[in-house]
Amino acid sequence: MDPFSVVVEEDDDAGERLADGVGSLSSGTFRAFVVALLLAQAGLFAASLGLLLGWFRAQWLLGGALFIGGIVALAATVGIVRWHARQS
Repeated sequence: MDPFSVVVEEDDDAGERLADGVGSLSSGTFRAFVVALLLAQAGLFAASLGLLLGWFRAQWLLGGALFIGGIVALAATVGIVRWHARQS
């Protein structure tokens, strides 16, 4: 049995379909998605780093500030998603 025989051939026009899909979004939807994506990434990073600093290095002041900042960023992400859902 050839292991490569089960691999599905890629679509030749997948890039074009993706560009058409992104191009059909409204600018508000696209901006909300990008901001929510960046806030979620920053929030997860800050909250995780804050917990690590507090637990392993006993730097509770800096770690606590990072953790709280990360939680605020994640809450802002939830707020953006809910606001956008109400607008749609």
